[in-house]
Amino acid sequence: MLTFAGVVLMVIAFGPFSLSNNPAVVARRVSAAVEHRVVKLESFMAMAMEEDHSGWLELDGLPDDMVIYRYCSDTLQSWCNEFPIYNDNLQYRVYAPLLASSDYSLESPLAAVADTLSFVSLGSDWYLAKTLAEDDCLVIGGLKIAGSRGQRGAPEANEHLNIPAYLSVRPISTDGGFAVTVMGRPQFKLVQESLRNPGHSVSFVLWIGLAMAFVGALFWLSSSRTLRRLRLVLLGMFVVVCAIYGLGWSISDQYVIFSPRIYAGNGVLYSLGAVVLINLAILMTALALYIVRDALCSRIRSRTAANLSLAALLLAVAGILTFTFFGFRSIILNSGLNLELYRLSGISTFSVVVYVSFITMLMSVPLLLQLYRPVAFEFYSLKYDAFSMRSRVVYAAVIAGYLVCTTGVLGFRKEESRMEMLANRLAFDRDISLELYLRGIENQIAEDPIIAALSGFENTANTIQNRILVNYFSRRDMNYAVTVYVFNQSNNNRASAALYNSLVRGGQTVADNSRFLYVRRDSGRSYYIGVFLYLLEDGSISRVMLQLESRDMGSRSGYADIFGLAPPGRVALPDGFSYARYEGYELKENRGNYAYPTMLDEDEYRSIYVDGADHILKNDHIHFVTRVGEREAMVLSRAKITALTYAEAVLFLALVEFLLLALFSLLMGREKPIIFKESYFRTRIRGVLIISQVVTLTLFSVVSVVYVYNRNENNLNTAMSDRISSLTAMVEAEASNVGSFIDRGNLLRLIRRISADTDSDITVYSPAGTVLATTTPFVFERMMLSGRISGEAYGNIIYGHQRYCIFQEKAGRARYYSMYAPIIGGNGGIIAIIASPYSGENFDFGVDTITHAVSIVSFFLLLLLLMMFVVTAVVDRLFRPLSEMSRKMDNGGIDSLEPIEYDHKDEVYSIVQAYNSMVSKLSESSRKLAAAERDKAWSEMARQVAHEIKNPLTPMMLQVQRVRRLKEKGDPRWIEIFDEASSVLLEHIDILAKTAEDFSTFAKLYSEEPVEVDLDKMLQSEVSMFDNRSNITIGYLGLSDARVLAPKPQLTRVFVNLLNNAIQAIGDKDGGRIGVSLRLSSTKEGCYDIVFEDNGPGVAEKNVERLFTPNFTTKDGGSGLGLAICRNILERSGATISYSRSFALGGACFTICYPISGGSRSVPDSR
Repeated sequence: MLTFAGVVLMVIAFGPFSLSNNPAVVARRVSAAVEHRVVKLESFMAMAMEEDHSGWLELDGLPDDMVIYRYCSDTLQSWCNEFPIYNDNLQYRVYAPLLASSDYSLESPLAAVADTLSFVSLGSDWYLAKTLAEDDCLVIGGLKIAGSRGQRGAPEANEHLNIPAYLSVRPISTDGGFAVTVMGRPQFKLVQESLRNPGHSVSFVLWIGLAMAFVGALFWLSSSRTLRRLRLVLLGMFVVVCAIYGLGWSISDQYVIFSPRIYAGNGVLYSLGAVVLINLAILMTALALYIVRDALCSRIRSRTAANLSLAALLLAVAGILTFTFFGFRSIILNSGLNLELYRLSGISTFSVVVYVSFITMLMSVPLLLQLYRPVAFEFYSLKYDAFSMRSRVVYAAVIAGYLVCTTGVLGFRKEESRMEMLANRLAFDRDISLELYLRGIENQIAEDPIIAALSGFENTANTIQNRILVNYFSRRDMNYAVTVYVFNQSNNNRASAALYNSLVRGGQTVADNSRFLYVRRDSGRSYYIGVFLYLLEDGSISRVMLQLESRDMGSRSGYADIFGLAPPGRVALPDGFSYARYEGYELKENRGNYAYPTMLDEDEYRSIYVDGADHILKNDHIHFVTRVGEREAMVLSRAKITALTYAEAVLFLALVEFLLLALFSLLMGREKPIIFKESYFRTRIRGVLIISQVVTLTLFSVVSVVYVYNRNENNLNTAMSDRISSLTAMVEAEASNVGSFIDRGNLLRLIRRISADTDSDITVYSPAGTVLATTTPFVFERMMLSGRISGEAYGNIIYGHQRYCIFQEKAGRARYYSMYAPIIGGNGGIIAIIASPYSGENFDFGVDTITHAVSIVSFFLLLLLLMMFVVTAVVDRLFRPLSEMSRKMDNGGIDSLEPIEYDHKDEVYSIVQAYNSMVSKLSESSRKLAAAERDKAWSEMARQVAHEIKNPLTPMMLQVQRVRRLKEKGDPRWIEIFDEASSVLLEHIDILAKTAEDFSTFAKLYSEEPVEVDLDKMLQSEVSMFDNRSNITIGYLGLSDARVLAPKPQLTRVFVNLLNNAIQAIGDKDGGRIGVSLRLSSTKEGCYDIVFEDNGPGVAEKNVERLFTPNFTTKDGGSGLGLAICRNILERSGATISYSRSFALGGACFTICYPISGGSRSVPDSR
């Protein structure tokens, strides 16, 4: 069922009838969402109308995509959130400040909003807006549908409406598309963009369906773990993966994860989706094989099959590791993804996908190794556990170390390439589009008769400048300030010549025969200067110089940084980087926070210009060096990544891999359940210690993270409050005797000077909340910000009488802090409100907090694991004497108890001493009891031997007496009877001889001297001797050159006896199997294991304890001495023999553990 549901989801995701991919269905869904939000907007508008009109409007819970303005008598009295417009005054007035720019309309766009819901354009955004009127109060409400504010012009739909990225919002008059109806009226359309990706919204459905299908298949396989189902599951997975792989290839432009925009590999790895599919297929295959491991291992019955399966295993593991190496390396080098975990700001969703994919796929290696574990033990005597605690720790550490090292090395190589490209761009820091435009208009300016005429008069620079602006730059979005200088006979002096020379000094023509030059100063300032010569009527020559310098984007920590803007032609530096340009030894230009030396020392000069170093490590910074000329070099610098940072990344990945392995081990039921009743005190003590450690570490981690977060917040608030207080004091110092700011020119000069002194962007609002002056007009010209002050800030300052206030605001997707403060004039009233944003490289407390939290959590988990190990070790050490006492009492008989060594003088010491005393007494009693039992056993043996001798003597005596009587009587039959009696006598004499031989063997064991014996050859000889029955197959798995010291005849008798017993146990049953193997012991070092096993009935559980006792037998006619003699022979050679049920064959299994050195000799028992 789960598999079927997954397949359905995949079909829905890929199918042409996909509901998520159908614009008509999306339009209906968006209609419902918009109607819901419009109803919510109307409820807030009603609340705004009902509240006191003389007080400030406060609408708690108003969403950020809704805007409400309340007008009283055509005057804006309160507002919540802001429309991105400059003029919100409903009265038709002409304001002198608005004449300065054609971008500002004299009529407010809000005047077009009616009392019915309509789709209107307000500034850079599209809204559904309407009005609500009552008496002299008018409420205008708007729901944002789409806009581009703060996103460099990129369209952006309201995130609350869940409009897919491949659909754009357009007016209802647009051709095509699908209309969105609100309250029964079509308001706007959703139009599919051909260059956008329609499949991103269903990608999640695809992977959920694939995961469900695979998990369902594994559950189905688990219900019946047969090879037939395995083949079906693997075939099904292969078909599904190939289908998705092929479809992803064919429609890569519709699915982001299959698109080359994310990752463009070669061949099989054509996209990130392909890599994820292959990783998933490897993991699922390993899981499927592991589930049916018992069926697979049962098929491996010979050494050849074991060798072939081992070769296949090694090839599979090598293939997985090779694929990981090349695949992970390719993703790092051929994608724009940041996989360096220590750079959290650059981690994206796809970066997480890459790590999850490879980490889970690499779990297939321990799965395959664990699958082969029974075969390795049976055929190679290898004993391991790929999921043991030690194996998990080692494997997780190795994988994490490899991934971090790979990303570090290859990421640094990519960074070097990026820095080289960036350095070359910085070396050519010019605006190509402007240069092309200047080339197009320079001849027109040179031939302009009005400019030529004006250039001969005095003080005509401003007139010429206006002429140039209107005629040549009016239709161009100018990001440059234009300044005109005129040099003629009226200012033909030394000062003018010096100015002229300073403006053109060091300039380079933008093209051959061009009048424009590009000038770059050592300070980093650059501009374009055009020189135009005009011949005047009196024969003199006038020179007009046209200077174009990029407009100031404000401070580095202001709106330019918030919106990611840079002056035209200027390359923005990445966060955390600094830049310097050297010519020879001298520093010519620099940017950033790093303190570059003004002069290079000899070592630095040699490294850069002579040795050709690509990077230099100095002052805990990495300096990337690019030589752009023979004696010119560009240096880009960032802080060095410390070894602790790398260690944190390794630790984090290792913990993730370890926890995944532990989770898998738990799900597969490999973890041994804790029997609480049998370990009551130990479990309670361990539980209390672990819980206390968990609580302590958790509280420590939480307190540490909260402390860092609060510290950063306090530092941020302190810095911002100090900044706004300083700005306010500087402005008020100039306005102490002013009742209002009437002269806007003086106000603009004032805030520009303060902005330059404090490196801040400053905007001054009127007491009514409109913009008076700003140092960053571009944010209002481009409608990135509203021309109206934040309503919350205005309410707090004007109505709440706060001295300053700080809020986090949002423009598009950009979030930043804004600081507001009133400017108090000479009359004690508020004459303006000053505002300034706060951002910059030195403010990234969010990333700092996340980094700290990740570090704390990683070390917390590490310490938790270490504490669990330590607690377990301490508790086990505490209970070791008691456990050892219990183990020895359970495993040892009354005659084999051993004392416990315990040196600590504590509570357990008295128990150990009492136990040792008991063991000593029991040992003595056991020795005496054993001696008595041996005497009794020999007495029983003697009686049995006497009985065995007596039994044949009676018929022998009767036969002799019978012959003697017949002979005495002279009966001629005595000769005939004599022959019969002789046969009987000889038969019983053989019985007596065999009895005597058995008794002699038991009484005189190990009389032979030990010699060097080749066990492998001896076993092969015995196996070949017995391998002559058609219904029994004897298999032998040997170990070459296995030599021991042993009494060869006696050891041969042991082997013969065990083989005879196995053959007799099988009997005449068809399909009999006997296995004999020789291997290094897996339980006792320095010994060989000689194993005899069969598929017979085995020994009943009740008879196992008596198996090696003299006179005990389970066979008809058996003497009961065979196994007893075998054990006696082996024990006197220092070896042991034990019985168990055969795991492979199911019958009896006898294991001889024989010392390689031959063991120690003992003196035979004299009795």
